[in-house]
Amino acid sequence: MGKLKARFLPEGGFSKNGAFIEYERDAPSGNETEYQRQSHLTLDITCTDFKLGMSFGVVSEYDEVAERKHTRSVSANGTIQPARWGQYSLSFLGEKGSTREVAISIRENTEGEAVTLSGVNMEGDLDLDDSHYFFLELQVHSERFSALLQELSTPGAMLHISVRADRFLDFYAEWSPSISEGRVIKFLDSKRDVENADEIPEDFWRTPEFQRELISDPDMPPVKVSVGRPLQPLLRSSDPAEDYHSDEDADDDAPAPSLQQVPSPVSDPIPALEELSKRVRRGTFWVGIWLALIFAALLLQA
Repeated sequence: MGKLKARFLPEGGFSKNGAFIEYERDAPSGNETEYQRQSHLTLDITCTDFKLGMSFGVVSEYDEVAERKHTRSVSANGTIQPARWGQYSLSFLGEKGSTREVAISIRENTEGEAVTLSGVNMEGDLDLDDSHYFFLELQVHSERFSALLQELSTPGAMLHISVRADRFLDFYAEWSPSISEGRVIKFLDSKRDVENADEIPEDFWRTPEFQRELISDPDMPPVKVSVGRPLQPLLRSSDPAEDYHSDEDADDDAPAPSLQQVPSPVSDPIPALEELSKRVRRGTFWVGIWLALIFAALLLQA
C-alpha cells in the first residue's frame, strides 16, 4: 500500500472541532479531504466460509483443577455490502488503499459479552510481510453462542452483521449530508502516524466513560447479528386423524394440524402408463376392423 502523510487540523471538519487530512507533497494544498468523527457509519457485513473452532488448556493431571473448560468459536470472512445510504470501505489513515473485507471472530464467553472493531497494521521485517487488515471480534454468552451455532448449522444459512463503526474508537469519515457512493472510512492506528500529533487537544479524544456508554447501550447496540436461511415450504399432514376443520366446527382445545415439509416433486408414471394403454387398445380395435374388412372383400371376390 502506498504511504501518505497525515496531519491534524484543529479546526477542520464540518463541525470545526478537528479533522485529519492526508497528502503526498511537502505541504498540504488546502484541497485535501477532511476526515472527522461522524455518526451513522453503519457497515452491513455478509459472512462466508464459516469455520468452527474449539480450544482448551491442558495442565498436569497431578494438579488439582476444579473445572476444565473449553472455548468454542466461529470465524468467517466478512464483506461490507453496498447499501443505499452508505457504500463504505475501510482504510488506514496514511494509506492509499482501502478494503471491504473484515475478519470475523465470534467467541463463546462464560464471563460476559464484548465487541471490538479495529485494525491491525504491522510492519514487516526479514521474516514477515506487512500485515494490514480489519477485524470484528464478538464475545457472547454460551447460551446465545449455542443458539447461533444451531442456526448456522442449518443448510443454506447466511450470517449477517450490522456494525456501527462510529461507536468504536478512531474511525473517521468525510462529512456527507446525503446518499454517498464510494465513501472511505479512515482508521487511526496510532497517534505516531500523525505528523503534528502534539497539536491534538486532549478533549478531542473520547473519555473512557463516554466510550463505554457508546458500546454498552442495550437499546441501540453497536453490533447486531442475524442469521437468514431458506424457508422450507410446508403442507398439512396426510394423517386422516388430523384433517382440517373449519373455524366454526373447530374445538378450541383441539391441537392444531401438524405441518410437514413438502417433498420434492417426483414424476408419477401411472397416468402416463394408463394413457399409453388406452392408445394401444384403440389402435388394436381399428386394426381389427381393417383386417375384417379386408377379409370380407377377399371373400366377395372369390
